[in-house]
Formats: sequence, C-alpha cells, structure tokens
Amino acid sequence: MANLYYNDRLIIAYASIHQSAKLWSPGAEITWKRDGRRYSHTIGGLADRFKTCEEPERFVINLAKAWIDANL
Repeated sequence: MANLYYNDRLIIAYASIHQSAKLWSPGAEITWKRDGRRYSHTIGGLADRFKTCEEPERFVINLAKAWIDANL
C-alpha cells in the first residue's frame, strides 16, 4: 500500500493479488476535506493486471493524480 498527498488530496493506492493468475490489480481511494466535510472517490474494477505489487500502485497513483487534476 502506498500513501501520497497530492493537491491537498490523500491518495491511498493498493494492489490486490489474484491467486489463480498470480497477477496484481490496482485500486485507490482518494480523500479530501472541503467546508468541514470529508469526501472520497474510489478507483477500482480496473482490468489491468501486473506481475509485481509495486507496478499497479504506480499505475493507479498516476490515474488518481489525473482524476484529481481533472476534478479540482
């Protein structure tokens, strides 16, 4: 699991292993506060698969950054 602050948002990136295929899939949770309220956005259900657990975390962090940039 990797945590990163980006543009006042917290990105929590993670990788889940698919035991039968021995491949990893990415996911992320983006959280932030505005006007005293907490908000979140989930990135999941991606079809991309990777051989190591680090690769999907890097991949989904880039997706999360792009989502944040597009939704500021």
